[in-house]
Amino acid sequence: MVKSPKSNKKGGKAVKVNNTVAVNENLDLIYTLISSDGEQFQADGHSLKLSKVLSLAAKCLQSTETTIHVEKVKGDTLKRVLEWCENHKDDGPYVSKCGPGLRLPHWDFRWLKSLDNQQLFDLITATNDLQMKQLMDYSCKTVANMAKGKSPEQLRQIFGILTDEEEAELALNEPGPSNAN
Repeated sequence: MVKSPKSNKKGGKAVKVNNTVAVNENLDLIYTLISSDGEQFQADGHSLKLSKVLSLAAKCLQSTETTIHVEKVKGDTLKRVLEWCENHKDDGPYVSKCGPGLRLPHWDFRWLKSLDNQQLFDLITATNDLQMKQLMDYSCKTVANMAKGKSPEQLRQIFGILTDEEEAELALNEPGPSNAN
């Protein structure tokens, strides 16, 4: 408990009033998380506080013996999310600066740049599902930087986007539903 002394005039005398604020005891606990493909991970409450969803799940648990099932996130992506959380768990509150004004910290820039396109896409999807504003902003800024100054053809190559002709050809070559019994 944190006590904050405050004086209050009562009957002409200064009286000390103690306002107590409960400290979040969940932050120092270690939680077990299970990904959608069954991988288990350990994380403390300080790391989980960076996700609204995981933080709420941790607060709702009766004990740390209970696991948190992260049903929409695969193990390799959850591992990356928790690695990022571990690196940022001691940061102060995040103030969103989307757009051109957002500057990625050096660690985040290098870390996100090391991911391939599929890993980055999976990370963005996970940050959306887990409600992680800061990591979502950083990840989307990375994608924006990848696209900056590129021609449509270069963007197709970078992001693996098919042309209309390629999509039509692919559709013709795919087997359709069979009417044979």
